Amino acid sequence: MPRTIGYHIVKSAHGLWLPGDTRGHWSSAWDEQIGYFDPRHLHAGDPARERMAKERMKHPPTRFSPAMIEAVASAVGECAGSSDWQVAAAAIESTHMHLLLTYTERDVDGTAKWIAQVTTKSVHKTTSSSVPVWCEGKWLEFIYDQSHWENLQRYIERHNLRRGLPLKPWNWIS
Repeated sequence: MPRTIGYHIVKSAHGLWLPGDTRGHWSSAWDEQIGYFDPRHLHAGDPARERMAKERMKHPPTRFSPAMIEAVASAVGECAGSSDWQVAAAAIESTHMHLLLTYTERDVDGTAKWIAQVTTKSVHKTTSSSVPVWCEGKWLEFIYDQSHWENLQRYIERHNLRRGLPLKPWNWIS
């Protein structure tokens, strides 16, 4: 079995990638007429499912302001500073966040959940926002190959360049 080099974690802002999205979705959902969809399987876009998901939303979709982005960045830096993993690349945009983390002995699902909780608390504490921050779930990719790692790092860094930022805009990126 190949050795894990690290992880690519993507979190979307609340309400921006719903079940039924035309890009596909990983969401689990239950509806009496349609039934249950497995969250570990990429499901094709479905306008009816997307409509139902929108109807169930209790808050409008979240788009991060610059202050919210800085709150998220600060919290990720605090998490990294107290962990056995490092952030090799990060991009925090108005709609989502990419993190490329080095290998950890800890449960990476728990680590991703912890980062989401800490960043949510930071946004609510340091900005005037009280809206939901993240969508349910995440994209989590295990990386075993050095060329895959390097390609992901460049991909994430290009997000920053497109926004006019340096490749590594925060000092906690290794």
